[in-house]
Amino acid sequence: MKNKAYSLITAFLLSIAVLCACSADSGDTAGTANAAADAVGPNLSQIKEICELATLECYYHNVAKSVKESGSGLLHIGEKDRDFWIEYSGCAKFGIDVSKVTMVLNGNQLTITLPPARLLGMSDYTFSEDSFISSDDGFNKNPITADDQTRAVAEANQQLEEMFSRDEAMLIRAQDRAKLLIESYIKKISELTQTEYVIQWELEDNTPADSPSQP
Repeated sequence: MKNKAYSLITAFLLSIAVLCACSADSGDTAGTANAAADAVGPNLSQIKEICELATLECYYHNVAKSVKESGSGLLHIGEKDRDFWIEYSGCAKFGIDVSKVTMVLNGNQLTITLPPARLLGMSDYTFSEDSFISSDDGFNKNPITADDQTRAVAEANQQLEEMFSRDEAMLIRAQDRAKLLIESYIKKISELTQTEYVIQWELEDNTPADSPSQP
């Protein structure tokens, strides 16, 4: 028997949640700044921690639609094709690969290399009760098994992962979020150390991302 599956996105980007610890004015950011100030100046390990906190979460609702075709041969005479779909929800996470973040300090000039954001992963999904399985009223039954449903969802989710990985708007937003939090951290360091730092942003391939900025 053949089982063809495809996905239908019914609601994309239902909501975007930034982890509460990522607030630019949060106690964690202030604590990070104070710890780095004790070390006299910006700290790369603290910047990497900030990038970990800058994760964006995208909640989605999807429908995995599939057709389980009737089999061939004498044993499958009287079987009917079966349509079914399964609604489910999940969460996609976008962020920065912190292992690729670098920092070079030259006087008060900070050159920070920030890699492009990427899809970090997708959380376990939850199933909705609003699903559908067509009736099996053929002469010979063609049951839809748990494996059929699992396979349909897996294929639909794979399509979602590929789509999320190419979502430039979300990827840019995640990268910008990391830059915003880092700038807030550098600003607090500047205030605590009485040193005015100038940030030069660079992409991973060393192409300037923006003109130098002053927190």
